[in-house]
Amino acid sequence: MKKTLIGCVLTLAGTWIVGCIFVAAALFVPNMSSWEGTRLWYAIFGGSPYEADLKQSMALGLPFAIGMLMFAAGIVILAVEYFRPEARADSLPVPLRAAAKSPAPVSSAPGPRPLPAAGERPAGDNEEIPTMREVRP
Repeated sequence: MKKTLIGCVLTLAGTWIVGCIFVAAALFVPNMSSWEGTRLWYAIFGGSPYEADLKQSMALGLPFAIGMLMFAAGIVILAVEYFRPEARADSLPVPLRAAAKSPAPVSSAPGPRPLPAAGERPAGDNEEIPTMREVRP
């Protein structure tokens, strides 16, 4: 459960960071007068590191990459937790989880008799069992 929570937090935080950067870049694009390539990506990452005019880019490439890594790590953690076989036993309701982990207790109290195997007669049953030919309306 703890790893699932960590995966959810990483996924949501990464999504939030990347989404905010996209919104900020989309709001910044109309103010740009020069760019190379796609305007949105240029607003986020900028041009060369030795660019003289830094006003035309927001230079958010590093936070964008960190947000994408957080999102990817969260998705990987959630996928591993979802497909892990022992995690499925923990998701069972409490009575079923206890039954799956320990065998049923043997009690000495009289209870229902076990069912006989195919072709056997129940113990202590002396009466004849009618067949379909003998039963008449």
